[in-house]
Amino acid sequence: MDFKIECAVFDTSALLLMFTEGVRVIDQVLKIINTLVIPVIPYPVFNELVKLSRGRPRTARASSNALNYVINNFSIAKTDGSPDDSVIEVSRAYGCVAVTCDMKLLRRLRNAGVRTIYLRASSGRLEADFE
Repeated sequence: MDFKIECAVFDTSALLLMFTEGVRVIDQVLKIINTLVIPVIPYPVFNELVKLSRGRPRTARASSNALNYVINNFSIAKTDGSPDDSVIEVSRAYGCVAVTCDMKLLRRLRNAGVRTIYLRASSGRLEADFE
């Protein structure tokens, strides 16, 4: 039996989208990848969520909810650097798909040769840039 497991690295924007807009990010990623997925966030993204959870009320609430979700459902990759740099680093190091809603990061991921899933603003749905 040929069994494949894929890892997906999420950035802050993709995680917050679940709790600010109610987008079922994980469900859409699973449907796109269509195999068993190990969700991952780099440690700097985790730290960014912690920092945001102490900020403005709406963002703080969404960030706290995202943190609880991550703690219970994600693997956390130990790495350094900025949140964006760490998403690129972990995705490249482990051959993971990167999930983002950040257009600047999306460009950087594509330039680094990383497969990406991103939010198509016109449809409000996630799309992949790979087959």
